[in-house]
Amino acid sequence: MPEIQVGGRQSGRTTRAMLAAPKGAVYVWLNGRLDYPKALARKLGREDLKIVSPYWIEDRQWAGMEFPAMDIDHATTFTEKQWERYWEAKTRVRAVPQKAGQSDTP
Repeated sequence: MPEIQVGGRQSGRTTRAMLAAPKGAVYVWLNGRLDYPKALARKLGREDLKIVSPYWIEDRQWAGMEFPAMDIDHATTFTEKQWERYWEAKTRVRAVPQKAGQSDTP
């Protein structure tokens, strides 16, 4: 696997988005090649993110799940069908979002 330079590719928007995502969020990557975003999330200490492709959205693989948030990578482009499914999937967002590193216990 190639070495990953955090923030070194282009402007670092993906890095910032992953760091800002609530704990346990679904993060939609731009395609089905998930090795890079998963490795980046690991390097950032964000193994809690569920990294998925647009096909996860389109195929309703989220059915029956609940999650605290759903974020889309800035480079992702959806088909019309994927946008429709995305808005359906957004109804599964249930928990109160938390910033990464925050504890839900006092």
